[in-house]
Amino acid sequence: MADEKKTPVAGAKNPFAKQKLPTSRISWIQSYPRSGNAWVRAFLHTYMAKLDEVNLTNMGRAFTHDSNAGVFEALMREEVSKLKPADIGEKRPEFLMRACAQSKGDLVMRTHIMQTDWSGKPTFHPNFSRAAVVVVRDPRDVAISLSADMGMPIDAAIANMNQPQFALLAKGTTPQPIGSWTRNVVSWAMRPSMPRLFVRFEDLVENPRREMLRVVQFLNLALDFGQFDKALAATTFDKLAEAERAGNYGNVRSEDRPFFRSGKVGQWREGGLTLQQIAEIEKANAQAMLILGYNLETVEVISQDEAKARQEAAAAEAAAGEIVIEE
Repeated sequence: MADEKKTPVAGAKNPFAKQKLPTSRISWIQSYPRSGNAWVRAFLHTYMAKLDEVNLTNMGRAFTHDSNAGVFEALMREEVSKLKPADIGEKRPEFLMRACAQSKGDLVMRTHIMQTDWSGKPTFHPNFSRAAVVVVRDPRDVAISLSADMGMPIDAAIANMNQPQFALLAKGTTPQPIGSWTRNVVSWAMRPSMPRLFVRFEDLVENPRREMLRVVQFLNLALDFGQFDKALAATTFDKLAEAERAGNYGNVRSEDRPFFRSGKVGQWREGGLTLQQIAEIEKANAQAMLILGYNLETVEVISQDEAKARQEAAAAEAAAGEIVIEE
């Protein structure tokens, strides 16, 4: 991945200037993996489609993944297996343009990708993006969930989450440059490509009605309180897990590795992580965690002035004269 660069904004050179741009745009539901993305999409699909019950299969079709290899091949008429990751990055703006062009109206798409430049092209070109709901979750809980979902040791999941160049490579998808947890969330906070709404998973669990109302308002959806309440009731964690067990969520998973696994907050406090693992996550992500309201247990973050004052105090103490113990 290239170093961070500024996403094209108004006044910048437009590579699509000579093309007639589609009027449809994409509203993104973005998150780092295992952060509540599916919950928000399930609610939105149930609400927007005016359903009484959640339908995860139809949700996956209506709100497709931006890294779905089948969708990429259908729109670009190229086989993913014959392309290098750099090729996918270079073609991504055209892929998004074609996705918008073939749609009669605005789209909702799921993504885990960070905002960056990939093969010299922005991963989220503003010409094709309407807005983004960014779902964030405490990285200490993400590590536990990611480990269970991918069937890897927690230490391996933490190492991946702390890797700035981390990319997801999976069968049936195009490469997904998601970066470290911090790089991912900061990229969405800092790059001015589209309006963004940050929603914390912990706040969704505490008060789903309040947070989903924020989402509906942000996306400028017509508000139908009757349907809103139906969608809320249909997309509780238990209802989502029940729908998955009924085979209503694409690829069938084994019973010991369900997609909707726990949905709880603070698993890292309940024996999910060792103290060393907690410290490793906090050390790598301290600043971003504090900005998003996640308290630290093992790391103290201080200002530069405070650090300098402490260094001077320590130096003065070290330079003090010989200790004299009076009798």
